[in-house]
Amino acid sequence: MRPIRERLPDVALVVAAICISLALAEGFVRLFHPHVRDHVVPGRLFEIDEALGWKLRPGANAIHASRYFDAPYSINGFGYRDRVRSIAKEAGTHRVLLYGDSQAFGWGVPETERFSNLIETRSAGVEVWNLAVPGYGLDQEILSYERDGARFAADEVVLLVSVLTLSRLPHDYLYRKPKPKFVLDADGRLQLVPVAPGANAWTNVLYEALSHFYLPYFVDQQIAAARSAMLEPREGKDLARRVPAIGWGRLEQSLLERAHAAARSRGHRLTLLVHLPPTLETMKQGLRRYCDGNAIGFLEIELSPPAEQHVHGARDNHWNVRANALIADQLLAQLRARAAAMPAARAAASR
Repeated sequence: MRPIRERLPDVALVVAAICISLALAEGFVRLFHPHVRDHVVPGRLFEIDEALGWKLRPGANAIHASRYFDAPYSINGFGYRDRVRSIAKEAGTHRVLLYGDSQAFGWGVPETERFSNLIETRSAGVEVWNLAVPGYGLDQEILSYERDGARFAADEVVLLVSVLTLSRLPHDYLYRKPKPKFVLDADGRLQLVPVAPGANAWTNVLYEALSHFYLPYFVDQQIAAARSAMLEPREGKDLARRVPAIGWGRLEQSLLERAHAAARSRGHRLTLLVHLPPTLETMKQGLRRYCDGNAIGFLEIELSPPAEQHVHGARDNHWNVRANALIADQLLAQLRARAAAMPAARAAASR
């Protein structure tokens, strides 16, 4: 057996060959599959958060380039995609904190053309702070508000309730990252299952190392496509059973009660911004009745078909500029109706 010193040149040659092969593969993917990162947030826009799983990096700037758009993302000093804000609030200002996922974040949409910005621009004396983070579930929205929302001197907090924000609730690992989740214990009480200490250490290292490359995402997509092709013929319709059921049960109601308690303790009005498909109309109406009976605001988004006119394209179902404008119109109409109804409600309550 040769001494280690004599084998070093061979090892170096193998390492060099691997590096060259990876570099060539990276170049191949960039040349022939330039859109493989369309659904990936630009590098270094995120940072790992032990309590929330991930968050936006304060002060980060990036261009999100896809086959459908080239959108600039600028993150302010508080760590949100929003203009520079001051906690100090002018008298008479109604400040709203909007929490949500990539739809509310404005994926692929210029910041000034998001529905939150349009509402603020068209409403005198109203500030809408957009605190949405791509990939968040309703649980992370609530945890983010509980941890950081008190310092923003708000009057109202709005949580986005959608198929996606609900579908993320059962998971403690999403988008290659650990996340917190809630469960019900044996007595039906809500319990937080936090991210395990140190679980995000390697996630942070890998994210920082791979955030600018294309090859890992190409390989990941090919593996996912192969798995799907293998499962479909064997499982057929049973494949749908692997998708978490969307509903409004005791867990979701307990989360809403927790958020409502946090809002009341801070003197904030809690409002739900609900976007659910017609197939979940019964659930939506039940949620509306619950909100009406518990002094929780209810706003809804309804985008009429065809769905294609409201999204970036066939491969990206995020709301486009047109959809954001329609949503702003809908919400402004609902907010004005709510404002008009408030004096009558106060008068009835005082009788």
